[in-house]
Amino acid sequence: MDAEHGARLRVALVGAGLVGQAAHVITLADDRARFDFVAIVDPSPTVRTAVAARYGVPHAVGTLAEAMGSGLDAVVVAVPDPAHLATCLEALAAGLHVFCEKPLVTRLADADALIAARGDRVLQCGYMKLYDPAVERLVELLADGPAELVYLSVEVNDPDQLPFVDHLDLVVGHDVPADLVARTRAAGAQAVDDTLGRPALAAEARAAEAYLSALVHDVSLAHHLLEALGHRPPLPIADAAYFDAGRGVSLSWALPDGARAHLTHLNLPGVADYTERVTVFCRDRILELSFPSPYLRFHPTELVEKRSGAGSALRTTHHRVSYEESFRNELRAFHASVTTGAPVRASAEAAREDLNALLTALRMAAKEED
Repeated sequence: MDAEHGARLRVALVGAGLVGQAAHVITLADDRARFDFVAIVDPSPTVRTAVAARYGVPHAVGTLAEAMGSGLDAVVVAVPDPAHLATCLEALAAGLHVFCEKPLVTRLADADALIAARGDRVLQCGYMKLYDPAVERLVELLADGPAELVYLSVEVNDPDQLPFVDHLDLVVGHDVPADLVARTRAAGAQAVDDTLGRPALAAEARAAEAYLSALVHDVSLAHHLLEALGHRPPLPIADAAYFDAGRGVSLSWALPDGARAHLTHLNLPGVADYTERVTVFCRDRILELSFPSPYLRFHPTELVEKRSGAGSALRTTHHRVSYEESFRNELRAFHASVTTGAPVRASAEAAREDLNALLTALRMAAKEED
């Protein structure tokens, strides 16, 4: 059943793990003007029962097939990455609109399969940073002139999520069927082997996770910002590397007119600090975003703009655009695309371009280590 303009979407959350509980379940339960949250789908009886009870969700089931009888319009998919393809295909085949967490899939052929199966359904990828109010303002500032890019820098230090979610009392289940866990892990490992064309080393497998599950957000954001400046993917990758046994990864793009973009992600669990800086160096301005940990709700991203004034003067402007939550904004955008036909900013096609860059970088980094 298609939702009409302004209608509530009957939605199920498929996968109630970290991002499901720390982000999506909160919006789906709170935003009752847009969502009728009817089902939690998770293979862990402990998790699905407890989360459904906490948020008053009427149905808690183990599979998407069991939730189909709830009259769904859409699903929010937050299962492990290797299970994205099968879950999304099942939902699309049932005529449902799909919001899927990043990475959309782990193979280019799988992205093509989803795009082919989409039909007239909405298929949106979970890139919440594209819906951050500070990012939206940055895009506006880049159009003022327009800006002439010299260098785009992305630097992320990530200690993992624990310091920023332990106050949320997330429900953890140890009762997922062992065979399902084994199959999912095997599928993930096989995808990496397929990308490299050979069995992956342990460091390469860890680097693949860093690229596809961490740097993926920044590749998506960088693509988005570079498109605003007229640089459309695919962009030539100049170099890529992994370091610290695969816990750190990087890639660089060579851009027209001698410009360059460099992205790096470092996993440093020994220090409970999260730092993410995106700096756009242009001929006549410097624009910098500083993101908080994504799981700290309603902590605004800082946007600083620097431009020269008369003589040696420097004007520094701090933009605090909004306290609005980007995780909530992306689901509201999903609702608008379903109910009003609004364009999908985080499209499957864009997610495919991101995946192409990440897989290319992984192969290049692995070759450099040979």
